[in-house]
Amino acid sequence: MQWMKISNSKLHYFNPGHEASVCPGKTHYTPAAPVRKMMEDLELLPLWYGAAGDYVWVDSAAQTSRFLSSVPPALRPAVLPLSQAGGHATATKPLEAAPWGLSPQSICFFESLRKRGVPLVVSPWKEAYTRLTGRQTAAECLRKVQALLPETSSIACPRFCTSPEEIRQFMSIYPPPCLLKMPYSCSGRGLHWIRTDRLETPTLQWIAGALKKQGQVSIEPVVDKVCDFAMEFESDGKGQVTYRGLSVFETLPKGSFCSCLLGSEESLRNRLLACVPEKSLRDLCDAVTAVLTERLGAVYRGCLGVDMLIFRRRNGAFAIHPLIELNLRYTMGLVALQLSRRWIHPSAGGRLTVVCESTRGAACASHLRMEKTYPLQLENGKIRSGYFSLCPVTPETHYRACCVLT
Repeated sequence: MQWMKISNSKLHYFNPGHEASVCPGKTHYTPAAPVRKMMEDLELLPLWYGAAGDYVWVDSAAQTSRFLSSVPPALRPAVLPLSQAGGHATATKPLEAAPWGLSPQSICFFESLRKRGVPLVVSPWKEAYTRLTGRQTAAECLRKVQALLPETSSIACPRFCTSPEEIRQFMSIYPPPCLLKMPYSCSGRGLHWIRTDRLETPTLQWIAGALKKQGQVSIEPVVDKVCDFAMEFESDGKGQVTYRGLSVFETLPKGSFCSCLLGSEESLRNRLLACVPEKSLRDLCDAVTAVLTERLGAVYRGCLGVDMLIFRRRNGAFAIHPLIELNLRYTMGLVALQLSRRWIHPSAGGRLTVVCESTRGAACASHLRMEKTYPLQLENGKIRSGYFSLCPVTPETHYRACCVLT
């Protein structure tokens, strides 16, 4: 399946954690230090999901040049770097602003580039995006999907609370373990686990901080998870939402993203079919597509991912939770899809992993060790096995995005 190109060439900008700037609506929002470091270390990630003729904004043209020269010619992407210092490419026609995630801050950033002479078409922020980005819309879509898939109706929807008393009321109906979430957060951030029947002091402190920042928190029961997966979509903003592919991913114990599986759509689907019937997946895709089309197809334009999971019921039977999170942005699942289709050998399998190593030099040492232990092997211009870094790794690097294939 070819990726649909719904626009002219784009200028990509990697801004993870954009959800946190949507709630306050701050155009000059400053991300937390770890997020800023991730933006710095992984700024070249759009090289691997952008389309031919697109550009990616980079701060360090020299570092980008060194990295691209180290990439085997068969693997070099067709996305071009663009930077304030000039870099390797000059955009000669207007580019569509394409952040990882749309937010008031990202629009402000692109407007600043446009004022400096970068030829950009920057769409204005719509107030509807605020609601769409919050977890309230995901809960709303979950209820609509459940109406189309009655077999999922027993799954509890998240409840949005404005006080500890409301949370305790929910816990009296759905005993812990439960999971608290800030409405504007993603990728394992803004989560807090409740594992006991009482709201302990650390939990009450977390609730107070979250309510002060965002006014609400959601709570939902934790199910016996077997496998995380997602479906990736694209909305044209004119009423059409199209399924683009499947993603199977892994998370750390506290819920943050760890890795995505790499491989053909068939191989990923077969992992899920070991637990659930193929018809269930088809019906799920149809239902989610219909709900997304109705809810945001005529408002939002761009990529989006829907996180789902397979869990085990108390009687031991497998079941699907049809909508855990709605991510109105590019996702690591999309990156894995594009890598698998463009650069991974059809017979190969492996993982796309994001690793954080906080000690100075540790990421670089791990990178060099992995290169030596898992040498890159190509077959017919595609990765057959080995280790491959998607972004530059230096002694100052903390975050690595890399592929390991076997």
